[in-house]
Amino acid sequence: MAPIGTRAVLLRAHAYGETSRILRFYTHTHGLLAVMGRGVRGRGGKGTMTLATFASGDLTADVRPHRELHTMRDFSCTHLRSALGADVMRFAGASAVAELVVSHTDQEPHPEVFLALEDALDALADVDRLLAPTAALAGAWRIVDAFGFAPELDDCARCARPLGDEEMGRFDFAAGGVLCGKCADTTAGPRVGPMARAQLRGLLGGVVDKPVTHPRRHLALLSDFVSFHVAQKPLKTFRFLGDLLPAEDEAP
Repeated sequence: MAPIGTRAVLLRAHAYGETSRILRFYTHTHGLLAVMGRGVRGRGGKGTMTLATFASGDLTADVRPHRELHTMRDFSCTHLRSALGADVMRFAGASAVAELVVSHTDQEPHPEVFLALEDALDALADVDRLLAPTAALAGAWRIVDAFGFAPELDDCARCARPLGDEEMGRFDFAAGGVLCGKCADTTAGPRVGPMARAQLRGLLGGVVDKPVTHPRRHLALLSDFVSFHVAQKPLKTFRFLGDLLPAEDEAP
């Protein structure tokens, strides 16, 4: 079988034996691929293959149908994103978006998810550190949107009535969005006011120009939404990220 070539992002790497690694890439044309990188741990000097987590590049691999593990031939790194490994907040955000992608993808092409993943990692690598939590939230919400699960924020998710500019509602995870004041009486979801809805719209649009207020509450809402609609379980990296966020009474 002829090898395939595709753009790819390295999401995870595990040692295998003394010289090899099992590498999990998210690719533009083949979705999530697990490959065996034989001998890559023993390489050194000239011609060393760059296999840093969260790096993008061109992957060449032998991909056989109906197999879960394939064979890597080469990976040519084009974008290292070294800043993600140099700061714990950036690393936590990148780990969260990576686990989100792994939790809901398979060996099928989803170009929109691939682009959302690269955009999220680029934003986390490039923004000021104080904006890293906002970039992580925005990146995760954009990936959720690319999956097809964007929450309803403008109309009541139950009765479809447009929400007033100053209306307080509640988020209903089963309904997939915010309920109006009248319908909110039947749910125990978190309260979502006009400012929170505006910030959520911004995050879904990839706006990362200022810190969100109450980042832990935003992360809790995102985590619960992902658990309900995407992953069916809490993601460990969301908890890791949450432990790094400032408490509600602390400055960001």
